[in-house]
Amino acid sequence: MRPVPPPTRRTRRTRPASVALAALAALALGAGCASSATASGAGSGSTTAPAPVGSATPASTPGTTVAVQKDVLATEADPPGAPGRTLTLIRYTIAPGAKLSPHVHPGIQLAAIQSGSLSYTIVSGTATVTRRGGRPEPVAGPTTITLGPGDAVAEPGDMVHFGANDTSSPVVIDATLLTEDGKDLAVTVTTP
Repeated sequence: MRPVPPPTRRTRRTRPASVALAALAALALGAGCASSATASGAGSGSTTAPAPVGSATPASTPGTTVAVQKDVLATEADPPGAPGRTLTLIRYTIAPGAKLSPHVHPGIQLAAIQSGSLSYTIVSGTATVTRRGGRPEPVAGPTTITLGPGDAVAEPGDMVHFGANDTSSPVVIDATLLTEDGKDLAVTVTTP
């Protein structure tokens, strides 16, 4: 019997093109996020605090409703080709009845709906929406549309927007953000 060699560690080199491809791949993978959100329904109306980068908001605590669970899957500060920026891969799970606060991203977010139905409101600015199997189309605010599984959206930093889950099932979104180093992934804004 031959001894089995110990596992070897594989090293992967990252190139600027592969970082860009990873960000674009996330477009094909979630929409709308916020640094805070209000859980509606059940008379809650409470606001959840943002989850620190690299952590997840707990799924639930008895007697409370968590509006958005944020799971940071990977992050890279100053990736090749984007000094002064942070590349983040994140999964948002939006609870039934939750409505996010209007917000912007200090950079760009590419997001794709994995499951559920998201009511998506553009307060001001223009997003690029790609419907499942369709072509990218600009969608200008103010407007509200519904995004479902396979739909994707590109959100530039100056676009004020928010999402809401008006259904009884969670909405799961995978997103990639390229944001300014040291800034939150989303910044809540006041709208009239």
